[in-house]
Amino acid sequence: MSTAPQLHHLNARDNRSKRRSVQTLSTGIAALDALLPAGGWPKYGLIEINVQGVYTDPMDALLPALTGLSREGRWLAMVTPPHYARVRINTNPGMDTSSVLQINPHRGRSGLWTLESLMRAGHCRVVMAWPGCRTELMEMRLARAATLGRSLGILFRQGEPQACTSGCEVRLSVERNTGGKAVFLLDSDGRKVSGIDLPQETSGSRLSGRSG
Repeated sequence: MSTAPQLHHLNARDNRSKRRSVQTLSTGIAALDALLPAGGWPKYGLIEINVQGVYTDPMDALLPALTGLSREGRWLAMVTPPHYARVRINTNPGMDTSSVLQINPHRGRSGLWTLESLMRAGHCRVVMAWPGCRTELMEMRLARAATLGRSLGILFRQGEPQACTSGCEVRLSVERNTGGKAVFLLDSDGRKVSGIDLPQETSGSRLSGRSG
């Protein structure tokens, strides 16, 4: 039996008490909106998705929102994406693939510089990246760039979450379980705070921006 619903039940009251008046964007998944502290993805800023297991695909948690954002008139940028992410985004029903941009930085060019520039410039609605390293300074710079550029930065990390001081407004872990996949909200120490089982069919849902 999955522990995700149990964790969510135990922590639902704590999450409601942490919600604040910030601009949010619905994830397109009601249970995931309820899990997140502000009631959805931050409209602008930085989030972190920790992926547990080589064969775990985290895109189901993001595709409903990304599909809507692809129609806002700015780029959805992927920096050196893995094969599964390219396929899921470019074949998802309703996705405006003309807004999808793949970037492979030249050898020797700083990956941090590329991400920071894309987020800060304001041409990208979403910037997704799969960095192989992390530093507190890096995430603070990226968070500031995303806010200035009014973009949503999504950092995917493979493996166990690490304890850190992070510039990310939301930290999640996605992992496989007996029912499919589960999503867990993480604290700054990388510990699971609350969780849900991810619905099997999430693509193409409508979403809306809102405050609070």
